Amino acid sequence: MPNNDQVQKYYTSLLASYDTLADAIAKSNERGFHLTKQFAADVAKGQREAIELGHKLATEPADLGHLYAAVLEATTAAQGRALAFTQNAYQEALTAGGDAREVVQKLVEVNKETAQAAIEVARTWATANPVVDVMKKSFESIQHPPKDTKKKTEKAAV
Repeated sequence: MPNNDQVQKYYTSLLASYDTLADAIAKSNERGFHLTKQFAADVAKGQREAIELGHKLATEPADLGHLYAAVLEATTAAQGRALAFTQNAYQEALTAGGDAREVVQKLVEVNKETAQAAIEVARTWATANPVVDVMKKSFESIQHPPKDTKKKTEKAAV
């Protein structure tokens, strides 16, 4: 039977792989939440500015100079929010790319450890299992007949 340390190592490496994936998912979720939160805040600000602009137009329709300044201010603010959101989304995408590279590297390393531990468990199990020895001897006898049998068949032929 495999020794407990080898089995423990196998399951520890499986858990490390799981933890790596869970951390990557959590980070991705945080990035998505952050961008969604910013987008919702920008939409709310834009909606508020549009309502305020409509209010100014309704209450002071004759003051074109004031109205023009309000439209220009609202447009500039909307462009600023769009630019800030785009920059933030781009930064998050860059961060996600770096995180993905790091996760892949960690998974490759952990999977190497998992495979090695699984090989060791299988080897130990194979050497400790009496059925394996019987099967091995059976295959050997089929593939390589004993040398005495060849001599007997040669004597019989003579």
